Amino acid sequence: MASAGQSELHSVVALVKTLTNAQLKDILRREGLAVSGVKASLQLRIIDFIERLNQGGHTERYDSLRKFIYATARRPIPGPSAAAQSMPSPSYITPPGAHTMSTQSRPASLGIPMSSHGAPPSRVNFKDSPFYTILKQLTPTVECKGELNRIDSVELKVMLDPDTAARLQADPYLLVMVYCAPDTGLNQYTRSDIAFPHQVELKVNLDEVKTNLRGLKNKPGTTRPADVTKYIRKKPGYPNHIVMTYALTQKRFFVLANLVQQHPVKELVTELKRRKVISKEQVIREMKSRADDSDIVATSSVMSLKCPISACRIEVPCRSVVCTHNRCFDASSFLQLQEQAPTWSCPICSKATSYESLQIDQYVDDILQSTPPDVEQVTIEPSGSWSTFKAEDVGETGGANGATPASDDDDDELIEITEPIITPIKQESLPASNFLLQRTPAQSREPSTTSSAPRLSTNKRPASQVIDLTGSDEEDEDNLPVRPTKRPMLHLSNRSFPQQELRNPYGSGLENGVNIPFGSESPSLNGGFDA
Repeated sequence: MASAGQSELHSVVALVKTLTNAQLKDILRREGLAVSGVKASLQLRIIDFIERLNQGGHTERYDSLRKFIYATARRPIPGPSAAAQSMPSPSYITPPGAHTMSTQSRPASLGIPMSSHGAPPSRVNFKDSPFYTILKQLTPTVECKGELNRIDSVELKVMLDPDTAARLQADPYLLVMVYCAPDTGLNQYTRSDIAFPHQVELKVNLDEVKTNLRGLKNKPGTTRPADVTKYIRKKPGYPNHIVMTYALTQKRFFVLANLVQQHPVKELVTELKRRKVISKEQVIREMKSRADDSDIVATSSVMSLKCPISACRIEVPCRSVVCTHNRCFDASSFLQLQEQAPTWSCPICSKATSYESLQIDQYVDDILQSTPPDVEQVTIEPSGSWSTFKAEDVGETGGANGATPASDDDDDELIEITEPIITPIKQESLPASNFLLQRTPAQSREPSTTSSAPRLSTNKRPASQVIDLTGSDEEDEDNLPVRPTKRPMLHLSNRSFPQQELRNPYGSGLENGVNIPFGSESPSLNGGFDA
């Protein structure tokens, strides 16, 4: 029996896309297939099995699986058939939107452009890239509808012919790449930048593709096509399924797979050497023209021989023809950067450039060939002559730019700035005259056996460790010497004094340190007491 028609196969595949996870697992269990994986994996597994049954001529098994799928989906089998007549008519209501979902999923699952209004163009023109050349389109262009509140997926099926499969196995620079572009309304007439939906996941034969699908933020055109070559099974006629799942987007996107010839950076640098160069005479002529301008004072300048991208010495100096500066960058480093994120802007002046506008500067190349590898800077004169810039030359000549180097006499003006740390409490050393504790001079000391004042130790603390905490405001008192220690007072009842010690020529009540109470009899001048 001949295999089923394509329209019937499309109907079965579209119905599989509407089933739930539980229904998909029931179908897989019936056929003895694995039931692990996400919903997209389960769908691909069933679709792949159905297509293999149809292509292999297993009509009976295909018919049985088709009936089971319709029964699982609770849908009547389309078209008059004995099996359909024998099956009881369903007593349920078709879920709303089921037919709409199947018709919407049909173009995505089969990779066939829609012919209704708003259909995707037959071919989307992408901007040219020096790194890739599109050889041929492997799949039709598929539309990705903007679905803001749901997750949707589209499918591309890549089936290689024997010649393409053989070329992919032999040439490592022959790639299968997925291209995607947003709908601008002018895709058929303009060249589009590569761009994928913001929330996107790409799988090939159930394997997740690990690659950057977003590019640089707020910089359109920096996204690269997705290379899926290593996930493709390079067998003639094998159906390779590419599923792109996306969500949260209001834009329409168009996606397709192309056979691409890759051009490595080394090949592009070789091509750059063969094309027209910026001659040395042209550069010198432009320098002299700027020096002759009366409105500009031309002086010597220092030009670096290091690439601003790799910070290494330039090997192949190039710059864009639209740039007005003489400094160059390394061609290999610049192209490697553009291959990762194609911004195509000059790393020195940030002007927009392209691979076609790049040329090798013969003037800078002559300097690189004439200087040793350790030279990183040269001095350029307004006339176009140059000299090696050395560090030891700066000083006698005043530097490359006329700046006078600093002399050694200015070292005392250097200020050392330390890191902010916890500052210890500063202990100020005060003069010895401000201390409260001082040694009494030897000549003012009076020996006394009855003195109760403590004797000062000869091993007193250093003056720098004694701090005055009295807070006295009278500076005159601080300069006065410390008064000698007083002798203790003795009462008359406890000690008898000699006669000469009781003599008071001034008639006061205090006799040589003896306190006489008020009202008592005072001693007479002759040394006795009055009767």
